Parts: sequence; C-alpha cells; structure tokens
Amino acid sequence: MFRAVLATQWKWARPVILLGVLLAGWIPVEALRSTAYRTADTYYIPSLYNSIAMASTMYQLLALAVALVVAFSTWQADSLRQHVYALSLPIARWQFVLMRFGAGAVLLGAVAVAVGVFGGIASAIAPLPAMLHAYPVGLAVRFWLGSLIPFGLIFALIASNPTWIRFVVVAFATIVVVDLLLRAFGFTQNTIVMQWIATSVFGPSGPLAAFLSRWMLVDV
Repeated sequence: MFRAVLATQWKWARPVILLGVLLAGWIPVEALRSTAYRTADTYYIPSLYNSIAMASTMYQLLALAVALVVAFSTWQADSLRQHVYALSLPIARWQFVLMRFGAGAVLLGAVAVAVGVFGGIASAIAPLPAMLHAYPVGLAVRFWLGSLIPFGLIFALIASNPTWIRFVVVAFATIVVVDLLLRAFGFTQNTIVMQWIATSVFGPSGPLAAFLSRWMLVDV
C-alpha cells in the first residue's frame, strides 16, 4: 500500500523533485567556483564566505519551495475527488494519512540526498583553504529536517476539515488587516500581532527557527 501511495505522490510531484535535484547540484557548484575567490596561492576568504552564505539562503529557499509544493500536491487529487478514493480504502483514515506523510518525507529525502551528494562532490573538487572543512552530510540532514517542518504544517492544514481551513485563513487575514489598520491610524506604533506571530514562528523556540540559522556547506 505504501509503495502505491509513494508512486502516486512521486507522479504528482515529479517535476518539482527533479528540479530540486538539479538545483541541489547547481548551488554548490556556483558557490564553490574557485575563480571567484582564489588567485594562484592566495585565498579571498571574505569572498568565499559571502558565496557560501548566499548558498545557505538558496538552500533554505529550495527546502521551503519543495516542501510547500510536495505538501500541496499530496492532497491535490484527493481534494478534487472529494476524498472518495481515501474513504474507499480498507484501512483507517489515520493510517492513510501517515502513509501520505511518509511518502512526502521520502520525496523530500530524495532532494536532501542530492544536496549531500552534490555538495560533497563539489567540496571535494574545490580547492578549499586548509582551515575550512565541508559538511555535506550535516547539510543534507539539516535540509531534510528543515523541509519537513513547513511540509508538516501545510500537510496537517490541508488534511484537516475544509471548514477549518477556511476559518484559519479568514481569521488570519482579519487579524493582519486589523493590525495594519491600527498602525495606519496611529493607535499602535508597530504591528503588534504580526510581530508576535513572527516571533512565535521564527523565534528560538518557533517551528521555523531553523530557517534563521545558516545552512553552511563549508565552515571552520
């Protein structure tokens, strides 16, 4: 059963997964081009660091984009068919949901493996200074775990009752509009609610805190 679920989700998300794999190969090559920071025997460490830091941001954007697309594609066919297929299966609903989530995690893992493999190859070929080291395996693990967070959030929201989805979207939009209006008319100096949401989501204990740290392929 799981193999069938994985095959169907691979069919739906295949273009994005393949594009993610290609980008996973392009990012380290672009970041570690020796001509950008090395001339003869002289290394330009600031230039190399800036290049790696830019690659870190690109890895985060790639993880977020792939996670969102895989999460939406996971339930796309079921939503169009009013979940008839899921209800007709001889298994419990929670088991089917776990299979869907597991298949999505496997697809995200495929991109994470590509990040580690291509990062390892690029860092092995690139002439890195002696004091710097490559961490492709750690980057791949961070990429996979980081992509699972937004995937899980969107997955849980879409898998829930459509009424709850509409309620959450309308409530969030209302709060944002009211917060902006209060600031626009001078009742508050800052957007209090939006800042609280940003702190809760991206703060040290927030679910997306990993996206505020650097995902460095090369470090000391």
